Order: sequence, then structure tokens, then C-alpha cells
Amino acid sequence: MAGQLSVFGKLDGVEGVFVADRNNLRCSALKLKDGRLCLFSPVDALGKEALESLAGIGEVAFLLAPNHYHNKALRAYSEAFPTAELCASDKAAPRLRKVTGLSIESLKNLKAGLPTDTDFIEPVGLKTGEVWLRLRGGKETSWLVVDAFCGPQIRADQKESDIPEILKPFPTYGTGDKAAYLAWVRQQIREDKPKRIVPCHGAVLRAEDLPAKLEDLVEEVFGV
Repeated sequence: MAGQLSVFGKLDGVEGVFVADRNNLRCSALKLKDGRLCLFSPVDALGKEALESLAGIGEVAFLLAPNHYHNKALRAYSEAFPTAELCASDKAAPRLRKVTGLSIESLKNLKAGLPTDTDFIEPVGLKTGEVWLRLRGGKETSWLVVDAFCGPQIRADQKESDIPEILKPFPTYGTGDKAAYLAWVRQQIREDKPKRIVPCHGAVLRAEDLPAKLEDLVEEVFGV
């Protein structure tokens, strides 16, 4: 249905990740080691088709707000999945509690349920409490990110892109210490060499030379 979140479909090339889009926003479902699901960045307008597709994948156990700005859909999802635990980073949780009035837990319980090849990344130098997921599948590392990187606008004929972007408000509203963030993200790119990024905004990013493109991009935006 137009205006509602799409069905959740398997993300090609990444085991245990399913994605759904609404316009240029994305919610990702990660299958945990016990078969249940974590929804990374719930997206507004959760309709019948999306709910039915999730029911066919697994029980929703966690709702992860990946920074303090991604909060609009939390109440609707908490009502749709009343047994699911809402969680966020320690830095994002206070504002999320204030804005939503909901109980927001730490990442502790979710961390215990992550698959063995998946872990959290908490970027340095940000003020929004942003948290990413890192998936190490086979010889390739993928990142699920929030606002730090994005893809071009999603088109019907193009759901993937090899051109990374940075969300326009992010340098002003996302970063607190730009120098610290630049040093950290540059090193993180060099260590992980991610070939795929699944952002909350825009097309999925996929390229063999993605690490080099990411490093050039952050140098251009945050370099002195």
C-alpha cells in the first residue's frame, strides 16, 4: 500500500538480515541467535503487509532505536509488539525516554542475543548516541548505519548504489567533536573495510572499492 512500509525481504548477500523501505527510509530486521528478531530503526507506517512478512520470519524480540532522533515510530511498534524490549545506547536513552515517555533499556540484553558474527559499533565524537551493527559474513564485512552515511534516493529501478553520501544534517546535528569523529571513522574504515553499508536513509551501498570511497568522503566533509 502506498505510503506504508513495504514487506520485509531478505537482503541479498547478508545472512539473517531482512529489509523494508518506506520512501527513502529503511528498517532492518536482524535474526538473532535464538531465531527471534531485532528491528533496527523502526520506520513509521507499519501496515498489515509488513506485519505479515515479519510474522513469517520470526518473533520480534527487540526494537533498537539507533540514535535519539530515530524515535517517531517507537510507540506504534511497542504497541504492535508488546513483548519486545525497546533499547538504545546509554547516550541516546535519556532523550528517548523524555521524548517518547517509553521505557528504554540498555543494549545489554540485545548484545547477549546477537549472532556470533555480529556486534555493535558505537562511534566516537557524536552527540546523538548513534549505534551501528557490524556483520562479518564470510570474507566480507557489512555495516548497518544510521545517519553517518546514506545512499542516493531510492528509485524503483535501483535499490543499490556504489556512491556513498553523508546525510546533510549529520555534520551539524550528529557530530559533537568533528576531529575525534574523523580520526575514529577513518580508522574504523581501514580496520573493517566494509564492502556493503545498509543505511537507514537511501539506497544500500555496495562496491569493492567502497572503503576507499568512504574514506575520501569523510576526509572531504570533515577534514581540515
